Amino acid sequence: MELSLQVQQKQILSQKMQQSVEILQMNAVTLSEYIREFAEENPLVEWNEEKEPVQQENTELLQKLEWLEETDEQNRSLYRMEHEQEEKERETNAFGRKEGQSLREFLLFQINIQKIPAGHKAVLRFLAESTAESGYLEKDAIEMMMEKYPMKKSTAARILAQFQALEPSGVGARNLQECLLIQLKQKNASALSMKVTRNYLDELAKNRLSYIAKAEKVSMERLMRALEEIRSCQPKPGSGFAGEDNVQYVVPDVLVERRGEEFIVTTNTAVMPRLTVSHSYVKLLREKADAQTEEYIAEQLKRAEWALQCISRRESTLQQVVEAIVGKQRDFFSEPQGQLVPLRLVDIAEQLNIHESTVSRAVKEKYLQCERGVFPLHTFFSKAMTSAEAGTDVSADSIKNRLRAIIDAEEKTKPLSDRELTERLTAEGVQICRRTVAKYREAMGIAGASGRKRYDAEK
Repeated sequence: MELSLQVQQKQILSQKMQQSVEILQMNAVTLSEYIREFAEENPLVEWNEEKEPVQQENTELLQKLEWLEETDEQNRSLYRMEHEQEEKERETNAFGRKEGQSLREFLLFQINIQKIPAGHKAVLRFLAESTAESGYLEKDAIEMMMEKYPMKKSTAARILAQFQALEPSGVGARNLQECLLIQLKQKNASALSMKVTRNYLDELAKNRLSYIAKAEKVSMERLMRALEEIRSCQPKPGSGFAGEDNVQYVVPDVLVERRGEEFIVTTNTAVMPRLTVSHSYVKLLREKADAQTEEYIAEQLKRAEWALQCISRRESTLQQVVEAIVGKQRDFFSEPQGQLVPLRLVDIAEQLNIHESTVSRAVKEKYLQCERGVFPLHTFFSKAMTSAEAGTDVSADSIKNRLRAIIDAEEKTKPLSDRELTERLTAEGVQICRRTVAKYREAMGIAGASGRKRYDAEK
């Protein structure tokens, strides 16, 4: 038997590193919830809503935690495995919720008031935390749930059905078809609408109504009634939490205030409870405690100190990133009609001498409030496109705005194809290919020419 040696470079994230990464990408609402849960789990920690500065003990230990470079290096490895899975919808204002409540908060509220065992609630909370702001479950959420909470497939199916019974209707679906079927079932919709959704969703998206009516041997009038039932459903259950045409009511994570010619950036810590170390347990540790108790309290103290350090680092990283963004996008913040300039995550990373993944997590699902309103932080990052006029760069967002304007002005009975849209933009001096136009159109949730076509009467 032949023996050989093989050298492999492998990087494994410790639990503490994973915690620091998770806290970095939490927004204000999620972090507030995390702080409360952490305080409930750790007996050494207390939280309060008062926003007075908190004195942190064990400063000598905190000073020894020189972990920024290590975190950034570990961050780099984890970032490669994630493949940039980010949802970009921002939703508010769900049915039955309190004003300003996020979808996740609304789901957790419903779960908390249910009279079910605590262990069962924990699984439902996991699903709530695994729900994207669009209302759909994140990829592999069920598999991850069964891994974290070992159970039979039949049990997992029952828990999923219970979660999907929550408001808003359709929440917890794994795809569009399941989302529509959940809503149709809850509405006691007709058998035809259910059948069309199960078997003809692609044809429906292409407006092939005549084909569906012929295949099912039903009249166009009956099919149109079924179609109205399907159209009454919400393809994105979380859309009620963020009106596209309305000002978004969200909790900003960072505030940008203009003072003369300067812009002052501050993180919004006012919405988050403050963590403190329970002095009674520290006193118990210092006085008379048996070896087992002393070991337990020492371990919990380390966890508390690390959480405090991670939260502090999140605030400082977020502030540095936003200050860099404001510097790059000064025209947007200075002028009422100021436009965004092309900006990449790597541009901010290079300026701050940190990894791109750190910037990505710092802006993930977070909002900025300034004189012009409240904006998702990812809004300020836009790819560059070249304009034929003077060879200048224009942002992808400005091209999307122009593309939407062209589509809004088109004749609805004869919508423009992607090639015609490309020709219109090219004539305006924007060098762009048809594939990119199609990509931008789909990203804005605009259907193709066949899907946008309107009929006065179906023949």
